[in-house]
Amino acid sequence: MDICSAASTFLTDSLELELGTEWCKPPCFSCAFDNRGGGGKHFSGESYLSSGTLKRLLLNLDPLPTNFEEDTVEIFGIQWVTETALVNSSRVLFHLFRQQLYNLETLLQANCDFGKISTLHCKADNIRQQCITFLHYVKVFIFRHLKAQNAENVPVHPYEVLEAQLPSALVDELHGILLYVGHLSELRSINPGAYENQNQIKLFPPSWHLLHLHLDIHWLVLEILQMLGEKLKQVVYGHQFMNLAGDSLTNVSLFEEHCENLLCDLIHLSLNRYDKVRPSEALMSHHCPCPCFKELWVLLIHLLDHRSKWSLSEAFWNWLNKLLKPLFETSSDQRRPSVPIIQPRDPLGFSWWIIAHVASFYQFDRHGAPNETRHMESNWSFVEELLKKSINVQFCTVLIYSKFHQKRMEELTEVGLQNFFNLFLLLAAVADVEDVASHVLDLLNFLKPAFKTSPLIWKGQAAFLLMYTEKNLDIGALAEKFSGDFQEKAKEFLVSKNDEMGQRHTLWTLLSIYIDGVQEVFETSHCLHASHEKLLNDGFSMLLRACQESELRTVLNFLQAVLARIRNMHQQLGRELQKGNVDLNVQSSLLAKERHLAAVAGALWRHFFSFLKSQRMSQTVSLPQLADAAAEKEYMEQLAELTRLLFKLSEVKNIFAKAQVECLPIPEDPKKALVRFLEAVGVTYGSLQQLSDKSAMVTKSLEYLGEILKYIKPYLGKKISSAGLHLTYSVMGILVKSWAQIFATSKAQKLLFRIIDCLLLPHLVLQQEKELPAPMLTAIQKSLPWFLQGMCIVCCQSQNPNAYLNQLLGNVTEQYIGRFLPASPHLLDLGQHPVLLALRNSATGPSMSPLKKCIVQVIRALIKMRLQMVHSDTVTMLSFSLLVKRLATENLQYMVRTCQAGSGDEPAARLTSVFRQFIQDYGMRYDYQIYSILETVATLDQQLVIHLITTLTQSLKDSERKWGLGRNIKQRKAYSQLLSHLGQVGQDEIQRLENDDI
Repeated sequence: MDICSAASTFLTDSLELELGTEWCKPPCFSCAFDNRGGGGKHFSGESYLSSGTLKRLLLNLDPLPTNFEEDTVEIFGIQWVTETALVNSSRVLFHLFRQQLYNLETLLQANCDFGKISTLHCKADNIRQQCITFLHYVKVFIFRHLKAQNAENVPVHPYEVLEAQLPSALVDELHGILLYVGHLSELRSINPGAYENQNQIKLFPPSWHLLHLHLDIHWLVLEILQMLGEKLKQVVYGHQFMNLAGDSLTNVSLFEEHCENLLCDLIHLSLNRYDKVRPSEALMSHHCPCPCFKELWVLLIHLLDHRSKWSLSEAFWNWLNKLLKPLFETSSDQRRPSVPIIQPRDPLGFSWWIIAHVASFYQFDRHGAPNETRHMESNWSFVEELLKKSINVQFCTVLIYSKFHQKRMEELTEVGLQNFFNLFLLLAAVADVEDVASHVLDLLNFLKPAFKTSPLIWKGQAAFLLMYTEKNLDIGALAEKFSGDFQEKAKEFLVSKNDEMGQRHTLWTLLSIYIDGVQEVFETSHCLHASHEKLLNDGFSMLLRACQESELRTVLNFLQAVLARIRNMHQQLGRELQKGNVDLNVQSSLLAKERHLAAVAGALWRHFFSFLKSQRMSQTVSLPQLADAAAEKEYMEQLAELTRLLFKLSEVKNIFAKAQVECLPIPEDPKKALVRFLEAVGVTYGSLQQLSDKSAMVTKSLEYLGEILKYIKPYLGKKISSAGLHLTYSVMGILVKSWAQIFATSKAQKLLFRIIDCLLLPHLVLQQEKELPAPMLTAIQKSLPWFLQGMCIVCCQSQNPNAYLNQLLGNVTEQYIGRFLPASPHLLDLGQHPVLLALRNSATGPSMSPLKKCIVQVIRALIKMRLQMVHSDTVTMLSFSLLVKRLATENLQYMVRTCQAGSGDEPAARLTSVFRQFIQDYGMRYDYQIYSILETVATLDQQLVIHLITTLTQSLKDSERKWGLGRNIKQRKAYSQLLSHLGQVGQDEIQRLENDDI
């Protein structure tokens, strides 16, 4: 078989067919193609990409379907038996292979002048084609003739012994070849130059053929190892070699070692080119000496990414990053590649250069065609490391500063200003925040006040304030400017007329931004400094006098939040000061903090409490708001005193006595005292025996509560205090649980219904598109177990069985069982779910049965709905997956063959019954898919499908009757196609269908 002819490359497909040659030339690396005319051709027609070899490898198909089909094959000029040559003579064949390599190397010593180039070209090309043909034969032999050996079967025949040893022998021989050829980077000259004769035919020197044969060997060894692993589905151990760690050589370790060496060689060759490239030409100069190296990069990308999806091997970027990191990382613990790479003059520049060029290879698909929409695997983690090492923060800061000046600031639009703040906030997070904030303030002075941009400017300043607070820096400079702007706007707000609603709305937008920002600063500050006092200036005094009711509520909520923060800090500071043996430096620091707290409290007193005092007899501000705002320590003491006086009443003492609960003489905590009283009322009612006493107790209990919902509704609005919400929900939850027997009476049930509707099932909960405020959700989560336990007791002990009670319990369970699911599906996290806590913390087992039923019903409904949603999406998604189709077909084949083996010559009755039921269940819905499945079954067991003809025909007719449109031509055509595979029986059924009237 003469492969030498240079003119053979110019034969067209039609000429080859006329010659009657079925043999297809095996693919190989070649840059002997003309791309001067354009047309988008990137690789030779003989390449592994263009010929479809890579695609067949990844899909595990026959590598060369039309080659090596004869009984004998000519390899190295000798005729061999195709099916046994590699088993009987593997060592001889690989020895001949190495001999041919040596022959090609000796041609390098010949004088390559123009007179001898034609002869040298033919000899070198002949040797190369023989070597390539042998390696392709190894691939074909593995795919067609190699059998996976069963460990239990001991080979008896000498050929079986050799066949069992072949995989290990292949691993050893491939390793030997790699040791013989060495590294690509060790080749003396990599110059893909060519000569052209008078017929414009390119003639290449032996060095060109040797280089490309080395490329072929390196790639085909990877192909053979990949096919060996896919064929045997197990690790193959070599017998002659060990790796550097002293472990036995395997097909997996050889593949990984060879991949690493090959990538090191490609990096080494790229380094040689990079050192000769000018920096200005880096992006235009490619790192590949010829298109064959480019093709090798693309092949490695596809192969390694493919292996990473189906095994534990690493993806291409991981391989490359692992080899590039040692170039610019000097740490001693960094793992060095087995092949040392020369150190470049500019490691970071080279890394950027090769990453940029290699990333462009992801555009080529399995056929080597460019496809810009093809998915590219992310390599951001490595690029991020390069960015960190390449960019200096100080340099970036100065560069960004230089881009902004007065003219640029005046040209900024609303979106531009937002991007300006995003940029400088990001810069402040990584650079010196004080320097960045100072520069931002200077730039903002260039802006002219505008209606659209003012809110953005105020939000930006608030963001920098928070950043200072997070880093525990002094906010003095920012606070002085920001609070000064606030004071000016508050003065404008005070003097504005009520009829100027547009101006008031604009001003209030800015003022509310300041209020929210300052509140967050106080809530997130670890400790207060003297500069915090600057945020509370005379602007609040003017603002309070100008506010209407809704605006005033916002300001008073701000006051409550700041007071609560100061109170907590003061309590914590007091505990630290009471500790003994405090160091003098620590004590002076604590005293300084106490002075700062006093200064902030003094500012609040000056700017807020004079107004509150003046409004105590006014109707402008509601009494609850004033009470909340004035709830400082003296008012808490007054509440505690009031509670103490109430507990001295004989009626209260009588309730505690009947409940056998100790009445605290001096209750210090009003909340604990209230909870204790509510529990005592519940216990007292449960101990009563006479119906009249119980009825009187219910009436008295309702009098205790009064219009309770009227008092708690103000705490459920949009501007809500988390502390007030938590107190409201916890007290009401304990009330529902403790008074469950009272609420079981018909007289008190109406109040229970209103409590549940108001607190647990408000309109906001029922609107699925809206989220509950975070403070409300937290309060409900902590108190929900008490509510559920109380509702369960009411359901079990209700005097009049009420379906609405069970409906309420079901609605509450349904609304909150999904809202409080943990982020992770860990059982320990799930145990803290409030609905489950209600079951776990309940002392009364039987009374919780209604809740258990509700939980089961809700979970069953959720699972049913989830399955319905997932089913259609999953079926649609999987139907387009080639892997799913292949696996489904294989499973179907195994199932039919297994049933055939168990039933002898007769069709398997069990399998026939399953298919019949399958047709009856899904025939109306998936008719075309069923016919396609049964066509596959018919190729395996024709009689099985013949037994299903009656069921299939009946399903077809039922479908046509259901739609009422006569014959379904498309469906009948698909059914007839299935029947055509069933011989005469199928033809008879087709004739009956044509003659049948519907």
